[in-house]
Amino acid sequence: MKTKMMLVVSMAAALVLFAGCGGTQAKTGFLSDYSKLQKESDSSLRYVNEKAVAGYSGFMIDPVKMVYSSDAKSKGKLTDQQVTDLTSYFNTKIREAVQGAGKTIAYQPAAGVARIRVALTDIEKTGAINIIPQASLLGAGIGGASMEAEVVDSVTGKQVGAVVESAKGGRIPFTNLGDWTAAKKVIDGWVDRFQKRLQEAK
Repeated sequence: MKTKMMLVVSMAAALVLFAGCGGTQAKTGFLSDYSKLQKESDSSLRYVNEKAVAGYSGFMIDPVKMVYSSDAKSKGKLTDQQVTDLTSYFNTKIREAVQGAGKTIAYQPAAGVARIRVALTDIEKTGAINIIPQASLLGAGIGGASMEAEVVDSVTGKQVGAVVESAKGGRIPFTNLGDWTAAKKVIDGWVDRFQKRLQEAK
């Protein structure tokens, strides 16, 4: 009976942790406009003017920033080096996505050039709670990330696309516990979807 009770308590605690970080993060003020965002899921708000995006052949890429949301769990917990590593990783992946979509990386505002602005708003480290099987099944402690991003016209500054999103990483091998593998997997997923949207925009 005691064992069953402990198992129930452990599962309930894991569920609370999971529920507490699965939703869309609070807005930070990083985006130039939040008014057009529409709910896509419980963890994603999005706006895309596909026709406008399709008209750009070149993209300026601003350095990815770390702009903490008001409810960010990682605020004050990341070292400068960790922030640099994660934002640099994200920035590299965005460049790869733009080039992978057959677009040009631009360095000056011009007609036919858009500007990509991205901010990480929270990062969750992969936690040792993964050692508890029932916690892993519920998604607790598996790490993740949150971000805000927008695409604006490089000349006028008009927003043509924006997203506010948080996501969990997948279950990863115990050998990676404590690192940022899960957050990077989330970043990879965001960038893959961005590349597909660029390719499919018409």
